[in-house]
Amino acid sequence: MFKNILLGVDTTLKNEKALEEVSKLSGEGTKVTILNAISEQDAQASIKSGVHLDKLVQKRSQGLESTRQRLEAHGIKYDEIIVRGNAKEQLVKEANSGKYEIVVLSNRKAEDKKKFVLGSVSHKVAKRAHIPVLIVK
Repeated sequence: MFKNILLGVDTTLKNEKALEEVSKLSGEGTKVTILNAISEQDAQASIKSGVHLDKLVQKRSQGLESTRQRLEAHGIKYDEIIVRGNAKEQLVKEANSGKYEIVVLSNRKAEDKKKFVLGSVSHKVAKRAHIPVLIVK
């Protein structure tokens, strides 16, 4: 069982399978840190449409409600981090901070053309993280 788990969450996905795996990896005293990244594109689009970044963070936090509820249902303690920046970079930075034992991510299928050029978030994190990464389909 892991004591400190980093859970990368995309609010546009249900993340149910990843949450199932987190519950299997958790035990007494486990703390899960939920990380969501606001891309520069999303931040700029929000600001241009008149929505302040604080409101966008609040909206993202609301989007994480089902994730928090699932963790609570399993009796798992959690923290929430919402950061501005590239999801891959932010996840790798947090994973390599020394605070966690494992990263859990949902595998989101990128469009074939984009995946060929950019690679997926889960792939980049798996390559660059210094701790184990569990990618859940």
